[in-house]
Order: sequence, then C-alpha cells, then structure tokens
Amino acid sequence: MGTKIAAEPRKVLLTVATSIFLLLLPLIYAMVFSPYNSPLNFWKEVSNRSNGGGGGGDVVSSGSINNGGHGEEDSSLMSLLGRLLKGKDRKELETTGFACKSDPLTDVCIAKQPVWMKIDGVALTVYLSSSSSINQSQNLQQLQLQETPLMVRPYVKKNDDHARKYVNQIKIQALMDQSNTNGTTPGSCDVSHDVPAVVFSLGLTGNIFHELNEIVIPLFLTTHHFRSQIRFVVTDFNTLWARKYAKILSHLSDFEIINTSQDKRVHCFPGAVVGLHYHNDNLVCRKSELPVKCSIPEFRQFLREAFNLKFKNEAEAHQDQKQKPVLVLLSRRHSRSFVNLGEMVRVATVLGFRVIVASPELTTNLNEFSGVVNSCSVLVGAHGAGLTNEVFLPEGAVMVQVVPLGLQWASTNYYGNPLKDMGVHYLEYQISPEESTLYDMYGPDHPVITNPDSIHRQGYKISRPIYVDSQQVRLNLTKFEDTLVQALRLLDH
Repeated sequence: MGTKIAAEPRKVLLTVATSIFLLLLPLIYAMVFSPYNSPLNFWKEVSNRSNGGGGGGDVVSSGSINNGGHGEEDSSLMSLLGRLLKGKDRKELETTGFACKSDPLTDVCIAKQPVWMKIDGVALTVYLSSSSSINQSQNLQQLQLQETPLMVRPYVKKNDDHARKYVNQIKIQALMDQSNTNGTTPGSCDVSHDVPAVVFSLGLTGNIFHELNEIVIPLFLTTHHFRSQIRFVVTDFNTLWARKYAKILSHLSDFEIINTSQDKRVHCFPGAVVGLHYHNDNLVCRKSELPVKCSIPEFRQFLREAFNLKFKNEAEAHQDQKQKPVLVLLSRRHSRSFVNLGEMVRVATVLGFRVIVASPELTTNLNEFSGVVNSCSVLVGAHGAGLTNEVFLPEGAVMVQVVPLGLQWASTNYYGNPLKDMGVHYLEYQISPEESTLYDMYGPDHPVITNPDSIHRQGYKISRPIYVDSQQVRLNLTKFEDTLVQALRLLDH
C-alpha cells in the first residue's frame, strides 16, 4: 500500500514535467530552427498573427514586441526620431511635434506625433494629427500647414533635373479637426501600426552606384539606429529594386514594405520620417556631419550581416580558398569594355590567380555576386558602376581600377577615394591614349586625345558621348602584368 502511495507523487511529477516540456517545445523549436535564432522573434511573430498582422482585417498591428501598446518600447522608439535632427530643428520638433531639415540636396521631415497616410492615385499625403493639448506654437504651425501644405520630394537629390522626372512629391498636410468634412480629412484608419514610418522614393534605379549611393546608404544612415522597429513606405516603387535589395530592407525593418503604388488604404502611424539623410559624397557614411552616428566600417559590417558574407579580412578568404588567390575581372558588355579580355585572363592566370570573369548576368544578381567579391583577393574593372561592388571586398584586398581616357577625375572621386575608409588597397591603371579605341577614331592629334579637359569644358552633354559611351580599352599586357605583380606584393602572400 505504501509503495502505491509513494508512486502517486512521481506520476504527478512526470505529468507536470511532460506538460511543461510540451509548452516549451515551440520555443525550443524557434530557437534551434529559426533563421534568426531568437525566441523574441518567434513570440513576436505569434503575437503579430494573433493580432491579425499580415491578414485582411480592417485594422492590423505592425506586430512589434509591445503587441500594439504604447508603453516604454514605443516611447523609446519615438525618442529615436529626435536623433535625426539637431540644433534648432530638434528644438522645434520637441516643441511642436514636427520639424524639417532642409538643404539644397534633400529634405528630411520628422513627425513625432500620430500621422495618417493616404494615397490618391500616385500622390501620397501625410496628415499630421490634431490634439486637444497642443501648445501655442504647435497650434500656429498646424494652422500654417493646413493653409499651405508642405511639398516634399523624398529623394536625396531633390533638385537634380534627371532625378526629378522619377520622383513624385509628397504633401504634408495639417489636420486640425478629424470631423471636418471639407475634403482635408483622410478618413478613419484602415491599418494601424505601432512603429514609426519611414517614407522615401526609389527615384533612379537600374545603376548600382546610384542605388547604393543615393538610396541604400542614406537609408542605412537614417534608419539603422531604430534597430528594425520602423516600417518603410515606398513611393515610385520598383519591384526589381525591391527584390535586389530585399536582404538589406529586411535587416533594416522587421516589417513588409508598404508599396504606395498598390496599397491605397489609409495607414496610421505613431510618428514618421519623410525623406532620407545624405552626405553629398560618394559611397561614404561619416560620424560627425549628422546627428546620427555612422561610419563606412559599420556600413560594411551591416552588409556582411545582411548578405551573410563570410570574410572580414582578405587573409581569411585566401586561407579558405587553400590554393590560388582569386581575381574577379569585371566584364562590361558595351562601353569601356576590354577589347583583349582573353589575353588579360591569361596574364593573370600565369601569375597564379584563379580568375573569375564577372559578366553582367552575374553582377546583377547581388545575392550571389556579393559573396563572389567578398571571397576574392583582387577586383579589376574599368571605371563604371560595377566597381561599386568594392563595398563587399574584404579588408586587405586590392581594387584595380582601369582609368579610361578623359575619366581621371570621375574614377578617383567615385571609386578610388572611398576605399580609404574601407581598409582596401587601391591601384589605378591609367591607360595611355594608344590603349583607347578613341585613338583609332580621332587620330593622335585631335583634342579628344591630346586635351580631354577642353572637351569637358564644353559640357557633360558633349563629353559623355565620347569618353563614357563610345570608348573601349585595349590594355598593354606588359603594363597590366606589372600592375598585378604590384597587387600581389600588397597582398603579401
């Protein structure tokens, strides 16, 4: 009898232990098998689904950890908005709940208050909320915005004549009375979010230099301190661009993009950023010029994490290859292509490189090509957008830029100078006039050959068709070999 009684507690204990294990099983599964290996992400996803996130309901939550509340996490997120402004602009934001930083290149407007967003056709309007407790200065500001809405072009080169063709303006409109029926009210919220919105235009796409320099880096600069707790609202949407940079977008925001060209619902946010910060330089991200901290090493680390790149240092990449150092040779299809590409490959192979010829089909697949560049020791290419992939090179690698005739300044400033902050060695191969097909076209005595500066002074519309669009290069193989030997010395293998 005593044995039977003693067995009962053990049976109860076993039942309790089994129940606890079954309750913890989903969490264990999430930690082991989730690509993020984070229990917080797992429970956040469960919370989002339970609140209707991603579903077809009238009102959904962005699915933040706070489960739609406005507690401490929301307050800290809202405080991050203030870091995007400084000086009098930040003071105005703290006083009125809305302020803009404006310069000749870009506008960045911050709303530290609830906003509505409504799309009419291709035009997006951001409505600032009304409040019964607004102070006098905020009341005056809202009255001014109600009478004269603010028009913002959310692209970092707002006055660039070419870019303006592809960027629609956004209207920021104050809303003093939601019961107003005169047409200035957006109506009730179809979708409510519990994280701030970041509104920007894709503007110019199709060229990796402009995509990275004028969209991706400004996006990182403006949003990385939010730690993914923001939602992107994208105007002038381009599906190919969104696919190409999906890994970057998903590492800056935990939430799906709102595509204003398709989503016509009224979206409501606790705050918003309209426009992106920009350094007005090429492939740089500096700490000192803007309120938010940023550096190229931080940006490159972010890229390694986003694209799951293996190597920070070239020595690691070379050790992983276990044999020959890898040389990636960028192959252009049209202008500034290598006439004697095959001979260049043979020279590099004889010197001991394993050569990968990167065709446009490979370079446009950023998910794959970023890994190829991150695994190489030397990147070689003629001046052009493909050299933007230098951002994926491991530290200690070498980039060799072939400088076509008449393109010295652009080559150095667009792709040479940025390498100083990347820890990457830089070599310039400046071609002689005889190595340019322009020499065959114009002859040795034409100003195109003897005095490129005189052509540039006539304007970009004159010089571009010659030096950018019509030139091919035929490298001197002896000089090319000497350049690669110099690259090998820098690698110190």
